[in-house]
Amino acid sequence: MKKHILLLGIFLSLTVFLSVQAGNTVIDSLKQEIRQAEREPSSKEKLIELYQFLGAEYETLDHDSSYHYIQKGLSLYPQPAFEEEGYLQLLNSLANYLFMEGKLEQAKETFKTVAAHAPKLKERRYDLEGVVESSIGVCYRKLGMFDSAVYHYNRALDFCKKTEKYEDIASTYYNIGVLYHLNKRYEEALEQGKLAADYARKAKDTLMELYANTLIGGCYCNMGKYAEASQILKRNVQKALEIEYPLLAMSSLSPLLSTYQLWNKKDSVRIFLKKGEELIHQIPENSPTALEFYGTQASLYNWIGEFQKSLDILTNKSLIQTQLPYDKYHILMARNYEGLGNYQKAFHCMQEACIYKDSVFDGKIKNELSELNEKLRNSDKELKIALLERNQAQEKETRLRHTVYYLTVIGLLLIAISILLHKRKVQKKETELIAARQYIEGLENERKRLAKDLHDGVCNDLLGAILQIQQHISSEEQKTTTIQTLEEIRNGVRAISHELMPPNFQFTDLNEMLADYFAKMQEVSGVNISYAPHAHTDWTTIPEHIGYEIYRIMQETIGNILKHTQAKQIHIQLKKEDTQLVIHLHYDGDWNPHADSSKGIGLRTINDRLKTIGGNYKIEKDDTGVNIHIHTFLH
Repeated sequence: MKKHILLLGIFLSLTVFLSVQAGNTVIDSLKQEIRQAEREPSSKEKLIELYQFLGAEYETLDHDSSYHYIQKGLSLYPQPAFEEEGYLQLLNSLANYLFMEGKLEQAKETFKTVAAHAPKLKERRYDLEGVVESSIGVCYRKLGMFDSAVYHYNRALDFCKKTEKYEDIASTYYNIGVLYHLNKRYEEALEQGKLAADYARKAKDTLMELYANTLIGGCYCNMGKYAEASQILKRNVQKALEIEYPLLAMSSLSPLLSTYQLWNKKDSVRIFLKKGEELIHQIPENSPTALEFYGTQASLYNWIGEFQKSLDILTNKSLIQTQLPYDKYHILMARNYEGLGNYQKAFHCMQEACIYKDSVFDGKIKNELSELNEKLRNSDKELKIALLERNQAQEKETRLRHTVYYLTVIGLLLIAISILLHKRKVQKKETELIAARQYIEGLENERKRLAKDLHDGVCNDLLGAILQIQQHISSEEQKTTTIQTLEEIRNGVRAISHELMPPNFQFTDLNEMLADYFAKMQEVSGVNISYAPHAHTDWTTIPEHIGYEIYRIMQETIGNILKHTQAKQIHIQLKKEDTQLVIHLHYDGDWNPHADSSKGIGLRTINDRLKTIGGNYKIEKDDTGVNIHIHTFLH
């Protein structure tokens, strides 16, 4: 098969075509061979190969003709033949056509179909598998799904080590560099761009070298080295035009214009912007390169104050959103509307950009890119060693590689499944913990509000009532009785408000707070509450947040016992055992909170508070009453 057909899945494949004169010569020759093959009995494989070659030649010259010959090749298969290399090559060409048309989702799924069946060919084609994996990575990158792009670039890099094709290696390094560049990791992108250029020179692949130089120029631009960037990119544009590759020239022109914009060279911008507007008609309208130029063009018009021109480009080119990041697209729209005085639409677009920025998961992407970068630092040396070992032990590798490959795949799958299960378990636990904390925070806020209302409202009202009675009631006996009753109500409300307020551990510890609380509750309820803290214990070492939750849990527990049982005796023990805090509570009632969910939210509150400190709550009933055991770790 023709070499460049195997590379169509990568971004580089968008540029590989001959000059018009040479292309016409090849196309005429292929058409003549096809006519002869269709007239005379020929093998199916020969005809498929010719259709595929002709579809590739037309790829950047005439999309409709390219698609026509790809479909003619596929029509020779009554049913899908995923086990045949020719069929997979045609699907790969079809995926490239879809990519060139800007149909990224369809292109991605078609590439994935090829990737799924390529390992099942009678003779493994690691070069084809590597190219397709890299193509899938490019699609994910264009769709903004960088974590999936990292995964497929990793696979492409592994396949490259199994081949001796420097052009495949150069393409993979280039695509990885583009991913780093999109994530603003310019030094790492520059490193990958230089590796891509080196391997392209070894492969004598001029086009790939020029694309690598485009990436290098873009990195220098974003690093503030505008002179170096403009020098490399201008040389690229000139060389691409000399060899009559307008698509490649346009790929270098967009970053060159961005460099001059950042460098504040408006005269240079106008010169090369005009050049780009002349060349844009020579490349496919919806190709990623064309869309990239439209995005740059819109940004530049906004920069020089021609807001309507910029807005027209953004609104008339619907596919431009597949090239520009979502937030940057809406920010640029907002600036244009602002420049035109339409502040309502400007605000709406800026709001869309802000919502998107708040939702992206940068952390995961950065971690995965860091892992990939660590792998790439040694990949060049590993690649050279792998190629040397392959030359020295070709026969041995042929016998063992299938076994090693399947074992590796199984191992990776097992690891991936284990990691996925662990992550799900951790995420579930974190979700429960967050829900518990939010519930408790809401409960605490409500307690504070109730305490303030009781203290500032009811207590003051009762005091006013007392004063009025003192002034207007004539009977001393009635007055004394009424005042005494109101004083009891006032004291009870004040006690409730004090109980609702959060404990203050600034000048005391958990033991003292609990002892004071139990003494007050015994006085109010008349129930005998005996409290026995473990002796010779430094209670000040208990973290404040744990002490706070334990205090609230005991308030809820004692309150439930007093409300829902006829207990006469309550015994409480508090122990600190190494890294644990243990509470044993016994009372002579028969109430089981698990059997009565209609009493309110007490048990839910206790369980949620224990979740936040990693504790547990156990209730047991025996002949003497009910036992409650509370354990929590001190961390």
